[in-house]
Amino acid sequence: MKKIFNAILLLSGFLILSTCENANDDSRTDDIDSLFANWDKPNSPGAAVAVIKDGEVIFKKGYGMSNLEYDIPITPASIFHIASVSKQFTAFCIVLLAQEGKLNELLPGL
Repeated sequence: MKKIFNAILLLSGFLILSTCENANDDSRTDDIDSLFANWDKPNSPGAAVAVIKDGEVIFKKGYGMSNLEYDIPITPASIFHIASVSKQFTAFCIVLLAQEGKLNELLPGL
């Protein structure tokens, strides 16, 4: 459940950031840092964040800990084993495409 919450938080962050296109780099960084401040602690699981604009990474940073037992922080290079968590997001995206009538464009004859 906590993994799903973190993934939703991360997606929310991307949505918030997408509305800040005219902000300068420092204010974007401050916005992202404030969004993840509750998880950027040595006793908290966190998240790795990457913001991609026009195909290029414009921001990447780790927040919180990858492993609380061994005090391993999250970095932009941290690997997350998401396993079955991604299935919910895939299903949600398919539902959105269906509601927008775009599935027929992508999969003609379906």
